[in-house]
Amino acid sequence: MDLLLELGTLAFASRLKRLSDLGMQSTLDVYRFYNVDFEPRFFPLYYYLSQKGEASIMELAENLNVSHPAIIQIAKDLEKKGFIISKKSAEDARKRNLKLSKKGKTLLPTLQKIWSEIRAMNDEIIETREHNIMIAIKEIEDVWAEKNYLERFKEFHKISE
Repeated sequence: MDLLLELGTLAFASRLKRLSDLGMQSTLDVYRFYNVDFEPRFFPLYYYLSQKGEASIMELAENLNVSHPAIIQIAKDLEKKGFIISKKSAEDARKRNLKLSKKGKTLLPTLQKIWSEIRAMNDEIIETREHNIMIAIKEIEDVWAEKNYLERFKEFHKISE
C-alpha cells in the first residue's frame, strides 16, 4: 500500500518531497560512486559560483530563489569543506562575497564530468516518459508565481463557503 499515492492531489507536496528526497539520495550515491565528497544540496550555489566567479549572499538568494538563511547555511558548509571562500565586499563591508577556493576550482572538472553524466541519464529518463515532468513542474511554478498557494487557498475557501 502506498498511502501518498492513494491520497492523490491531497498529498501533492508530500509526493514531490518524496521524489526530491529520492533524487537527492540517488545523486549523493553517484558522488560517492566517484569518491567525491560533495552533496547535492551544494550544487546550485557551487554551480552558480563556478559560472559567475563571485557573488554576494543577496545575489545568490535572488538568483537561486532561496532564502538568505539557506544560502548562508550552505555557504558555511561549503566553507568548512574548503570549496569556497568568503570575503567582505569591496563596495560594502557589511556584505559578504563568495567564490570558489583553489580546492573548489580543482574539483570543478571532476564535478562537470559527473554532472554531464547525470544530465544525460536524467534526459533519457525524463524524455522517454509519456509526460515531461520538467514541463509540468515549470507550469506549477508559474501558477504559484502568479499567485502564491495561500492566496489561492484563501480565494478558494471564500468561494466554497
